[in-house]
Amino acid sequence: MKKSTKQAVDEFVRLVGGKSWIKTASHCTGKWAGTIDHSIIIDGKHDVFVTNGMTHFEERILEWCESIRSFNARKEEYLRVVREQVERDNERGAAEGLHPVTVVDLGMVSPEATDGFFFFRPYALIEVNGKRYKFSETGFAHSILHNKIDKWLEKGSKPLWTAGGVENPDFVFCGVRFNSKDEMYRIR
Repeated sequence: MKKSTKQAVDEFVRLVGGKSWIKTASHCTGKWAGTIDHSIIIDGKHDVFVTNGMTHFEERILEWCESIRSFNARKEEYLRVVREQVERDNERGAAEGLHPVTVVDLGMVSPEATDGFFFFRPYALIEVNGKRYKFSETGFAHSILHNKIDKWLEKGSKPLWTAGGVENPDFVFCGVRFNSKDEMYRIR
């Protein structure tokens, strides 16, 4: 591994609150046979997939570092606009008898996550009907990660719809109905 790549991983690990890391590689099978997946294991417990092949490994790590720095610089702005959207969502949800949502905080790293996929994934810490948890939906996570929250907010003004796989929705988040009682759309 190049020195610059090691430095980039060191910075990423520091930004997510880690202390140590090792790089792992595993050979792919099936359709991807002949290629290698590359990951880093942070503090011996968080296995975070980075790339298939080393060509873009450092580039991906540097993108993640920039995303974290950008999020940290804009967090208060993001929190304000998400809370404003949730106020509108609560009005729309109330018309359907759904529970109001409170956005407590926003974040990008979940050290308690049991899966590397959820360890580094943007989320909104929400409270719905007395339950508090880290909510994460792909569009929301992507918008935070790539500083495109304005694109995510656009869907909040469209007609309400229910997220895929959700039965018995009980709250609205950015124009989409979800269920606070199921285990979907949350960091675990």
